[in-house]
Amino acid sequence: MAISSFGVSLKYGAETPQTAVVIKDFPSLLGKRSSLETTTLSDDAQTFIAGIRQQSESFDFTANYDPTVYNTLNSLDGPQKWALTFSDGSGYTWDGTASVSVNEGSVDAVLEMTISVTPSTVPVWKQAA
Repeated sequence: MAISSFGVSLKYGAETPQTAVVIKDFPSLLGKRSSLETTTLSDDAQTFIAGIRQQSESFDFTANYDPTVYNTLNSLDGPQKWALTFSDGSGYTWDGTASVSVNEGSVDAVLEMTISVTPSTVPVWKQAA
């Protein structure tokens, strides 16, 4: 089954992610695992086991510039609870601290901002109900 990206939401809150931010795109939240080599002198090919995940230092979300959202997110004090929820109800939750910056601009273009969330916990997958 495939689903559309239509209806994906980013939410945050001090105790529960409830305040929605309208976004235009989202990053991959779980990186691939590193590979730990286990090859011995009796192996005729390299062998590996999975190591830890190589997570990004920040999760960057693009949004249309909105001065109210910009100021609100930049004034948040400390980590928040975050949720990226897909249209079928599945998604990720994590804790992190946000910062926002206005993106570069050009002639006849929409002004955008990047919401960067530095994770303090590993994103947890939540299956659709």
